[in-house]
Amino acid sequence: MNLSLKQLRVFVAVSQQQSITHAAKSLFLTKAAVSMALSEVENQLGLQLFDRTNNRLHLNPYGQRLLPIADELLHRAASIDTLFQQSGELIGELAIGASETIGNQLCPWLLAQFRQKTAHTQQTLHISNSANIANMILNYRLDIGLIEGDVNHSDIETLAWLKDEMCIIVAADHPLLEKTNLTLADLTDNAWVLREPGSGSRAFFESHIAPSISQWQLAYELNSIEAQLNFIAAGLGLACVSKFSATHALANDRVRILTLDKKLERQYKIIIHKQKYKSELITAFIEFSQQWDAATLILHKE
Repeated sequence: MNLSLKQLRVFVAVSQQQSITHAAKSLFLTKAAVSMALSEVENQLGLQLFDRTNNRLHLNPYGQRLLPIADELLHRAASIDTLFQQSGELIGELAIGASETIGNQLCPWLLAQFRQKTAHTQQTLHISNSANIANMILNYRLDIGLIEGDVNHSDIETLAWLKDEMCIIVAADHPLLEKTNLTLADLTDNAWVLREPGSGSRAFFESHIAPSISQWQLAYELNSIEAQLNFIAAGLGLACVSKFSATHALANDRVRILTLDKKLERQYKIIIHKQKYKSELITAFIEFSQQWDAATLILHKE
């Protein structure tokens, strides 16, 4: 058996894209070249690595065993070029995934300061809901995830990150604003504008808000925080959102926060595949993010 780095690169790309065509585009190769390389890998191993259904390729148990090893070998090979350099520079590309509030409100500042400190500039950012980010981590399509929701999967390592204040927002002329020290039970019989299932704020509402409200109605289900803020400003219901995500709407008096008798908080998390090779770059980004708490709080108070 004599697998090449090119063959392993093709295998990883196909596992991520689940398609010969899409893998070929990502590698700037022809479909024939990708198909041939994948066949060579499977022939040398004497195993099928994918289940082929409806023109999609899904990793089978053999492929799932090979993927973390192939990913590690490719990352280690990429570091050989700088093995004897004394510059101390971080190398390689870092694929980051973030849920919407984190991706839109925090990541621009997090990445700007990471670049300033390390001079590393090869990062990509994919913004989606927490469930999708976790799925991409599991498929090795992302190196690191920064999420709001909970993930319960045996292959995902979870690290506590920042604390986030949640709030209940309403239109600027909503009658509930006349009351202070509201309890969650006082919010019964109201319509709610919520994010889609799989989002961190939807999960927080279902686990921390809904159980305390005897009756509530789902008015709208949206996949965008900006749309959610606009719907609330238009008087179409209540919403539970991150205070970070509502910063501009609050400053413009488009929406307001209800005064509750208790503080609502949630934990942001850093997630990574347990079998993912933790390169120097990945380790450096995780350590930087974990030390970034004070800087973040100061930034958003200004």
